[in-house]
Amino acid sequence: MANFPKGIRIFSPKPTAPPFIKGQIIITPKELFEWLKANPDLLTDYKDTKQLKLTIMEKKDGTGLNVVVDTYKPKEDVPF
Repeated sequence: MANFPKGIRIFSPKPTAPPFIKGQIIITPKELFEWLKANPDLLTDYKDTKQLKLTIMEKKDGTGLNVVVDTYKPKEDVPF
């Protein structure tokens, strides 16, 4: 199941936008920080710093883009 972070919204470009514009991201810090505090398990560690990995995906209905939390964890190396 996809985790949609609160406080981050992305929008498809306006019809009049030049071709190099792929969309717009709007971040509402208060909403995002509250969501992060409530979901600390979705944060990953990188060089002793917490971070939130996000993936931009096309919506299933093809009407634009979505941002979801990337929860992928590679499997540990298993010796043969």
